[in-house]
Amino acid sequence: MTDLPDPAAVAAVIKEAAQTEALARFERLQAHEISEKTPGDPVTIADLETERALNRALSSLLPGSVMVGEEAVAENPGLLHALRGEGACWLIDPIDGTINYAAGVPLFACMVALIVSGEVVGGWIYDPVHDVMAMAEKGTGAYLQGQRVTLGPDPALARLSGCLHLSGYDRDLAATAARNFDAVGPLLVLHSAGLEYQMMLRGRLHYAVYLRTNPWDHAPGQLLLAEAGGHTSRLDGSFYDINIINHPSPLLAAVGEGAWWILRDRLFGLKDDL
Repeated sequence: MTDLPDPAAVAAVIKEAAQTEALARFERLQAHEISEKTPGDPVTIADLETERALNRALSSLLPGSVMVGEEAVAENPGLLHALRGEGACWLIDPIDGTINYAAGVPLFACMVALIVSGEVVGGWIYDPVHDVMAMAEKGTGAYLQGQRVTLGPDPALARLSGCLHLSGYDRDLAATAARNFDAVGPLLVLHSAGLEYQMMLRGRLHYAVYLRTNPWDHAPGQLLLAEAGGHTSRLDGSFYDINIINHPSPLLAAVGEGAWWILRDRLFGLKDDL
């Protein structure tokens, strides 16, 4: 087993990179410092420089590890094969919520996961605007601002607040959810999966549904939620896999297994047929 770096040391370098490279440039970007990887998918100089800073710092903490950053993958998708390797690799989302960041909206996060032999063994989500760090090491619990998080009993259906990212998905399922919105609590979309996972740890959000499951968007949050007592599966019952980006069934992350089942039934109209 690879000797893992101290999770607190990892958190420290994430904070340093996010504050120095991302937060320092926030609301100061020039037009030429924003471009698009694909239509509607922006990237900024802050994304690139934050990823470079994290590459240097994380490589120093764990010599020989492989860097798999979102922006590097955009240039070389083959880097994703490292997630299945036997060694250690860092999965990096330098700015989760770039659309918000580029528009001057203070809702974004820096996310890192440590993968060893294909397994997510560490996860960090940092909100640099509010200086809030969530971190977890597999088997040792989830921590928010240094305090261990244990999610409480599932709220009643009418109090379950959540967010849905289902654009372009099966119209019938989306229509069913729309008809059943009045049965659940308020909906909120932050356009930052990292902050949505943090809000689930805080108990301010109780579920999130995602159609797109890029590993850098979900690997850290999945570990954090699991270590806090949450539950995640795709609506067809299959578990989340960092190596599967495109899947026919959306991912439902919830603060507890009971909440997951009741949402599958009452919000999406899918009965206990698994």
